Amino acid sequence: MAHPLIVDIKRHSLEDGPGIRSVVFFKGCPLRCVFCQNPETQEFGPEIVFRPRSCVDCKSCVAACPRGAPLAPVVRATGCDACGECTRACPSGAMALLGRRLSVDEIVNVVLRDEPFYRHSGGGVTLSGGECTAFPEFAGELLARLRGQGISTAIETCGEFSYPQFAQWILPHVDLILFDVKLADSEEHARFTGRGNQRIWANLAELLATAPERVQPRIPLISGITATRENLAALAARLAELGARSLTLLPYNPLGIAMAESLGRDPPACVPRTFPDAEQVRDTLTWFEAEAARHCFTLQSA
Repeated sequence: MAHPLIVDIKRHSLEDGPGIRSVVFFKGCPLRCVFCQNPETQEFGPEIVFRPRSCVDCKSCVAACPRGAPLAPVVRATGCDACGECTRACPSGAMALLGRRLSVDEIVNVVLRDEPFYRHSGGGVTLSGGECTAFPEFAGELLARLRGQGISTAIETCGEFSYPQFAQWILPHVDLILFDVKLADSEEHARFTGRGNQRIWANLAELLATAPERVQPRIPLISGITATRENLAALAARLAELGARSLTLLPYNPLGIAMAESLGRDPPACVPRTFPDAEQVRDTLTWFEAEAARHCFTLQSA
């Protein structure tokens, strides 16, 4: 069984499914969305993040590095293998190691602390990422353990997974599947995410045919990329064709850009660097409400 790295366990979330939830962020994703909100979860291996505003220029990281790396801002360009020695030596927290191996038991022990919040709010635990379906056996065992404790389970997925493995390990133990669809055109999807979307649509079609009550399609609204009327109309038509009856529009959050830069990556110029204009969002929502009604969709709040 492949053992994932876990980037974080976020407690008391109100944005990743119903009620108050704990969100387990898996590290590693088959897509490379240029607008990713959690770029620290894209790579499957550990990474070093550098926050220059916290750096006190003490050179402790240089002294600790077994490879004799230069200053922290360019450490990733020196053959860094993310051993973490520099992060342990850093006194200010400017450098941190992203990704640690936690067992199913360890994760369950953390999320069970908030069981009363789940029970009274209708919440539970959501597996996110990255892409939790990249580790079907581990995710399935974790979901089964949570279900056994009476905790509601959910996953957030980009839809790029092996359906037979998903059906065997994950589907029997998940109450809610938050399934993101981004671009209707496969070539455009490949341009902005690194892969076409044929398997994503095939997986969504299978899930809507076999477990429609558990599937909640979502569309992230990224100005100039996914939030065009042409793309939204095409997505709505395709979802209606597959039998979806409700969907969620997700407002864009640009905070992933700062994390990408801390990882030494330069987001492309096409990615918005600010929150969307409120009036523009209202216009899009008003227009899409009519589109949703035409296809008999129910719009869910994000």
